[in-house]
Amino acid sequence: MTKTLHTLILFTICQLSLAQTNTTKDLGGIDFYIHEEVTNANGEVEQQLIELWQNYISDGNFQDIDSPYWSFENMKVPDENFWAIGIGQLQQKPYKVQCKVIGIFEVGNGYWSLISSFSHLDESGEIHLDVIAAVYAREVDGKYLLISSAEYLKTVFEHRRVGNINYYIHPFHKFRLAEAEEMNAFNLEMSKEFGVEPLEFDYFVASNARDIARTWGYEYMNRMYNPSGKGGIASWRNMIIYSGNNSSFFPHELVHLYTFHVVPKDPHLWVGEGIATFYAGTSTYTFQGHMGKLKEFLAENPDYDLSDITQLKKTIPNGEHASDFRYVIGGLLMKNIYDKEGVKGLVESLEYGTSDEDFFQLLEDKLGVTKEGFDAYVKQEAGKWRE
Repeated sequence: MTKTLHTLILFTICQLSLAQTNTTKDLGGIDFYIHEEVTNANGEVEQQLIELWQNYISDGNFQDIDSPYWSFENMKVPDENFWAIGIGQLQQKPYKVQCKVIGIFEVGNGYWSLISSFSHLDESGEIHLDVIAAVYAREVDGKYLLISSAEYLKTVFEHRRVGNINYYIHPFHKFRLAEAEEMNAFNLEMSKEFGVEPLEFDYFVASNARDIARTWGYEYMNRMYNPSGKGGIASWRNMIIYSGNNSSFFPHELVHLYTFHVVPKDPHLWVGEGIATFYAGTSTYTFQGHMGKLKEFLAENPDYDLSDITQLKKTIPNGEHASDFRYVIGGLLMKNIYDKEGVKGLVESLEYGTSDEDFFQLLEDKLGVTKEGFDAYVKQEAGKWRE
């Protein structure tokens, strides 16, 4: 299993150094290279895969449901996790992006892997390695198409089904059935809460952020080395949870699957994260724990300005782990809407748009809170919080 993981990646690496490279094509805002050590680059299949990957990058159509480059057999949005590459913005960068292919291998079961790094040079001459990305491919109906890392890893990782949840277990992770059963129980609870059938979804579980980032298709991205060593996301459209929290229980991300299921559109961040935090806390604290941190902070800093929500992207600076203002205040606001209107009020909140103007219109409609009164309202509600 470990050997397979080390060889499963069709790795495309963008590097700044042009030494020992062969230039293939200038893509305008992107320089595309193949390292001379990729000695199989002229092979029949290898040439097809390089052209496929290069065309996808140069076209810049990210999350395109009509993409001619990707297989949609098992994924609605197969390139969803390539947001860190910034596919759609590569041609508009104020600097030249360099992409270098450093390896192409067959990994078994008809799958190939291609490895690349994306880098750039800033104005001061400093080299920045942006990401090292892994993509897969296989032949579908007589032609090669790109395949998401998750789809490939389903054929490699251990699989366990618990209730409606398909667990795919990283080989370095110790699976704990009790956590999976707790997750399944929460799934049933959420189905009753939102009045829908229990969702069936995939759950990739790893012990840390580094390993879960690799399941997204990255050998390097800056978030995988965050100090907490934790991380995870929910793919709402693909019905997948990726947990790098060393746990098969990640209720916060499951709430996101339900909110998108009942209202299939992107909500305002404070609404989506607020609902998830209200029901399930985050990976660091329960909702009650986050509220305790907020109450304590505001009591010690009564003049702290909350009025401009575009500035509230930093975390509350107290506690061993951080509480994000947007998550905890969003959770408080969604709780107050829930207390007034129940689940119906939360579902209606998801229907509002994603702009800050839409968000404040929601607060005025549901809680009578204006933009001008936001700061005072939050401080008042946090001040009277009782666990």
